[in-house]
Formats: sequence, C-alpha cells, structure tokens
Amino acid sequence: MEHGAMLHLESLDAARLLQLLAHSRELMKKTEEMAETLERAFLNRQIKDLVEEHYDLGLVTDVFEIFGGYINRSFGFYAEKDGERHKYFLRRYRKGKSKKEILLEHGMLACAKQKGIDFVAAVIPTRKGKSYVELFEGDGEDRQQWYFAVYEFLKGEDKYSWLYTNLSDEEMASAGEVLARFHNAVKDFDPKDLAGQQPGILELLPLLRDKTFKEWAALDINNIFTEYFRENLPRICAIIDKLIIPEEDRAKLLLIPIQGDCHQGNMRFEDNKVVGVFDFDWAKVDLRVFELGLALVYFTPYWAGELDGVLQLDKCKLFLEAYQRKLQELGGLSPLNETEKKYLPEFINTGNIYLILWCVEAYYQDLTLNVFEYLYYLQHLVRCMNWVDKHREEIEAMIRELP
Repeated sequence: MEHGAMLHLESLDAARLLQLLAHSRELMKKTEEMAETLERAFLNRQIKDLVEEHYDLGLVTDVFEIFGGYINRSFGFYAEKDGERHKYFLRRYRKGKSKKEILLEHGMLACAKQKGIDFVAAVIPTRKGKSYVELFEGDGEDRQQWYFAVYEFLKGEDKYSWLYTNLSDEEMASAGEVLARFHNAVKDFDPKDLAGQQPGILELLPLLRDKTFKEWAALDINNIFTEYFRENLPRICAIIDKLIIPEEDRAKLLLIPIQGDCHQGNMRFEDNKVVGVFDFDWAKVDLRVFELGLALVYFTPYWAGELDGVLQLDKCKLFLEAYQRKLQELGGLSPLNETEKKYLPEFINTGNIYLILWCVEAYYQDLTLNVFEYLYYLQHLVRCMNWVDKHREEIEAMIRELP
C-alpha cells in the first residue's frame, strides 16, 4: 500500500468549530457588502458613461436609485450643462423587454405630449435622435442585452404605493380626471406595426385558464404560496369562464391606447391633485373598460383585516364619475357607453386576474422572492375577486348612478 503522500485530518473541538463558523459568517457578510458596493459603483459608472456618451445633457454629477417598482430598475440623476443643473429620470428596462414594446410606449407618450398633456414625462432623445439606448453586458453565453431610456423628472410627491388606497376624495377624483384626459389625448394614436406585442385581454384570459396557470400549478414546487395558488386555481378559472361577451357586444367595447398600469403608486401628487403619471411599461392598445376595471382594483379595495379585498364602492363611484364628467367636458372621446357599463363588473375581476398573473409569474420566475410577501398579494387579489363576484348587484347599482 502506498504511503508516500498523506495528510493528517485534524479533529476540532466544539469551541474551535464555533469560532470558525463565526469567522465564515463574518466573511460571508463582508463578501455580500463588497458585492453590493461594487454593484452600486458599477451602476453609477454605467449611468454616467451612458448619459454622457449618448445624450447632450452635460456632465452627470449625481446618481441615485429610485425604489418602489417590481419590474424595471429606476434611477434619477443630475446633470450640469452651460452652468445649469437639471434633474432627470432614467429607466433600465427588465430583461426580455422588446424594442417594439419600448417604441410603442414612447410613441404613446409623445402623442400625449403633442396633445398638450403636461402630467406625463417627455422622453429625452439621444444624440442620434433615438428614444432609447441599447447596451450589452458580458461576453459569450453571459452576454446580456439591456435597454435604457431617459425622461424628464416629473414634479410632485410620491405619496402612495399600490397597496395604499386611502386617498382623499379630491385625489381620487383627480386620478379619474387624469385618466380621462390621457385616454382622450391618445385616442387617435396609431401604433402601426408596434401593436400586438402582447395579446389583448380577451385573448389572454383563455390562454391563462387553459395553459399558463395549469403549467405553473403542475410544477414540483411546494410551499405556502404554490399550495394556495393550486387550491384557488379552480375558482380563478371559474371566474374567467364567467366573462362571456357576444360578438355584437364586443364590437361596442372601445379599443384604445391604455397605460395598462394605472394606479396611485404610479402618480405624483401636489395639493390633492395628480400632477404626474409615470410607468407606461405595460402600455398597449386594448379595451378601455379593462383599463377602468383594473384601475378600480388598484385604487379602491381595503388591504387589511376582515375587509381585505372589499371594494370601497363610494371611491369607485368618485373615480368613475370624475372620468365620465371629464370626457363629457372635453367633447372628444366618448364616456363609457351602456355596453361598457354592463360588463364593467366582469372587467373589474379581469383586473384581478391580470394582477394574479403578475403575482404568480413573478414568484415562479424568481423563487428567491419573499414567499410571505407574494402570498399576501395573492390572497388579497383572490379575496377581492371573490368579493366582486358575490357583490355584483351592489356594483351594478353603483354603475347605474354614473352620468
């Protein structure tokens, strides 16, 4: 037997093992802190280089990250040019975002600005006249594509997140008016070949019921989130089945450019008025009544206690009345018609299903997310969905009182 190369295996006592364990944890902590520091320094350098190379905004003097979103990463920065200092907003779009989706969003915003809408941010063009910058990171199999865009920095205060629905009556009415003004401004926007990047809501729902949701539920991932999703999937599919719209009624549902993510967390406020609207990442051409239903799911339900998921119908009425009256005043885009009002209860629940899609997709695609946080979102949306289904008559009574 060969004994030429041997290493004595040391036996450590508990005290020494505990000491080494403490050292390893300290090293892990320092490694994580170093990685965070390097990432922040990299982003600072990347943004400065990107802006100064691709934009005519001067020298970037300060960069800061803006938190609150779930999909993209957002930053603000200051730039100095000709002795003046200005503040701008920069978005790094999520991986997988297509160029056509970005151009649709930017085209819609440009149309709104041309029609005099002052509460959306103008997209700042690059030196070459483009509305975005495309960058690549890494090499070979690690090579990643990213899109960036720079915008005006909107005035006003970020007062709320999408989980906070206790807006004042004046703020709620202002939100409805602002959505009406935006819809009226972009009603004639022609997306040309940029449309169709995402399926319309009526095409999406059967796909979710018959394929997407079932595929996720079948995955061998077991925790409190996935178990709750599987348990409630039959009920979610049953709600989808209730959206039955005859062809003659479908033709009366207005198809317009929509923001697709209209909520209080995407608005800035000043003196109880909405003075800024941002985040058009989900912008598309779809049913107007879907945008309104989704907005009510965002703006009006309670988020805690025994009332979690219950719509505040007085707030629903405030929002919708303001929307209707503003369109009547503007005299362009027509207010909600009788067919849209008829199906609004179903489209409120379509808004719930749409957000259930966001919640479930986000979690299954990144299992490092906080399971309790996303369970909280999912439970709220399912409760809201069930409440809307059980209280249709009350919702219809509220809708009948609209102008």
